[in-house]
Amino acid sequence: MPNRPNIIIIKNLNRALIAGLTVAVFLFPAVPIFAHGGFDHVMGTVVQVSNNVLTVKTAKGNVDVKLDDKTELTKNGQKAQLADLAPGARVVVDIPEGNKDKLAHSVKIGTASKAVAH
Repeated sequence: MPNRPNIIIIKNLNRALIAGLTVAVFLFPAVPIFAHGGFDHVMGTVVQVSNNVLTVKTAKGNVDVKLDDKTELTKNGQKAQLADLAPGARVVVDIPEGNKDKLAHSVKIGTASKAVAH
């Protein structure tokens, strides 16, 4: 006759493991800088643009990214302008892997994030 308490413990451990993995999968995309396809990505919201430096607020703090005339700006799949980088706009910045100057290859501009009412 099998020991019933051991079976219950194993089932509960399996459920906890599955729940933990599920949480990890959903939290992983929240990492502000990660590498993919030869690029490091910075994801967050625009704080400001000044002197060709884009400041992005990420979950880990602000990140400054340099922009130049070769940086591709897009919004909704269309070419965008520097003026579209308004404070609060969500962005994904692609920086070539290993680029120590943090010079952006491209910036994808989303919608402005909504303020949270307290």
